[in-house]
Amino acid sequence: MLSRADNSATFAVGAALAFFFLGGLLTTVVPPMVDKSWSRPAPGLKKYTPEQLKGRAIYVREGCWYCHTQQTRTLVADTKRSGWKGVDSPISTPDEFVYDTPHMFGTKRTGPDLSRVGGKYDTQWHKTHFRNPRDLVPGSIMPPFPWIADKPEELGALIAYIQTLGRAKDWRPDQDYEK
Repeated sequence: MLSRADNSATFAVGAALAFFFLGGLLTTVVPPMVDKSWSRPAPGLKKYTPEQLKGRAIYVREGCWYCHTQQTRTLVADTKRSGWKGVDSPISTPDEFVYDTPHMFGTKRTGPDLSRVGGKYDTQWHKTHFRNPRDLVPGSIMPPFPWIADKPEELGALIAYIQTLGRAKDWRPDQDYEK
């Protein structure tokens, strides 16, 4: 059989595609069918309020998810970077994203990961950050968003959404900012 692959490009390509699709099925389709906990929300996860949903729509509209991911990977650097006061953050799990449609995990980390940012900063910090990010983070490449900062209702909704990120799990040693 292996000699056939050596002599036939069509057979080799067909076998490679078959193995590729089999691997895809085994890693993406089968796990949620076997482990039903993926469709149940995490114990501390709450459905979005109308204000938070509006903020999420603004987050999508403005393309924030092009630069910011929302998943703490299994890498030690990710858990440390998303941590809080010396405590590493937990890795992201599927039960944290049950109410997210579409999912905005992202793959390009131009800006920092936001998976555990909810509650790290107060409302005034976010207001200042959206008006001009470099006022708080020197060297930031994030553009200012004055058209959002000048609309209190939109800015409030966006901040309300951001404050939900990463709060499904109780892992922080101290109280964080509520809003």
